Formats: sequence, structure tokens, C-alpha cells
Amino acid sequence: MAKKAKDDTIINVDEVYTKTEQFVDKNRTVLWNSFIGIVLTILFAAAYKIGIYDYSNQLAETAIFPAEHYLSKDSIDLAQYGDGYSAGLEEIMNGQFENDEMWVHSLNIFGTHAESRAAYMVGIVNRDAGLFEEAIESFKQVDLNDDIIMPFALAGIGDCYTDLGRLEEAEPYFEDAASSADAGLAAKVIAPNFHYKRALVLIELGRSSEAKDVLYHIITDHPNSKLNKTAEALHASL
Repeated sequence: MAKKAKDDTIINVDEVYTKTEQFVDKNRTVLWNSFIGIVLTILFAAAYKIGIYDYSNQLAETAIFPAEHYLSKDSIDLAQYGDGYSAGLEEIMNGQFENDEMWVHSLNIFGTHAESRAAYMVGIVNRDAGLFEEAIESFKQVDLNDDIIMPFALAGIGDCYTDLGRLEEAEPYFEDAASSADAGLAAKVIAPNFHYKRALVLIELGRSSEAKDVLYHIITDHPNSKLNKTAEALHASL
């Protein structure tokens, strides 16, 4: 499109446009579709959290109740694999339990608190059975955002590597478990145990100086812990 000026010079209107205006004109459809896509993504995320995820979590909590009951009665096999009517911990851990609303699980929804709890309990069962590699895999399925169970799961991995004699691999898991516990609500109750386990592994690895620092942390930061006096004695012996 063009027009004549007084001096008869031909002016191209495109030259008057800014680069942004030209870009918008040329890509209007693409930009509009992108905008619609962003809006739909936000709406879907909100619907997922409010509707699908919360409902899935409710179903998982209902499904895990019989399994936790069996575990409390030391009926390990029924707890882990189910009784033919209710799901076992393995199924719940993997989000595969059956219910009357199977459309929810056709979406492969994972990460509910019940599934984290199931993964942790399967890890405990496998660890106690001496199935350390299987236990490690189960502990690793605990949701990293679950600040209640996560410190125990990390320490569980450390325990398994310790039992396998792989202390170099165990030590950082105890460190992570202790750090996670220190940041949680029950820090003064559970964190000293993980710090102490790490100190013992560090001593076995010949890293006594680091072990003393960890023990000193227990002594100073957790003075009311049941492990405080034990940590003091071990610290003094190094």
C-alpha cells in the first residue's frame, strides 16, 4: 500500500511501521494461538489441582487404608500385595489400584501423599526382608516434596547402602536425610538420629574430622536429644 506526498515521492507505509507492529501483523494467527494455548494450560493446571488431583488423592487414601491395617497386624504379604479385594501397597505405590472411578487413573496420576506413604512402607518391608536393592527403588519413589516422609526415605536408602557395605553411597543419603529433617517441623525429634548415623559412617570411612563436626552439631543444636550424651562421648573419643 502506498500514497503520494506533495513532492510526488512514493512513501511505503510498511516503512512507517515499527518492527514490532510488522511482526504482529505477520504472525497474528500464531500469536493468538499461543495466547489461547497459555490460557488453556493455566486453566487445565487449575482444574487438575482442584478437581482431578485432589479427587485422585482421596481415592488413594481410601485404597491404602486396608493395606495399612494389614501392615499394623504384621500381615506383610496381604499388606504388600493385597487380599484379592483391596489393593496392596505395591499397586498403590505405582498408582495402579482399582476403584469405581478408573477414568481418573487412566490419566496416570502419581505423586499423592498416599502413594508416597505406600512407597515408603514397601521400602521398609523390602529392607527388613534383606531385599536392599528393591527397597532402595521403593524409597526413591517417595515424593521429594513430601517433607514428612522424605527424610525417613532418604535415611532408608542410607541404611540399605550401609547393609550392602557401600558406605560411600550411604553417607550422602544420611546427610540429605539430616538436612531435610532439620528443615522440618519435627527437627529436634528425628534429625539427631540421621546426623548420628552419618557420623558413624564417616568414622568407618576414616573421615573422623567430618564426623566430629556432625557430632558437635548434635551436641550444640540438639541438646535435648536422647543421643546428645552418646554424641558427646563419641566426639570426645575421636
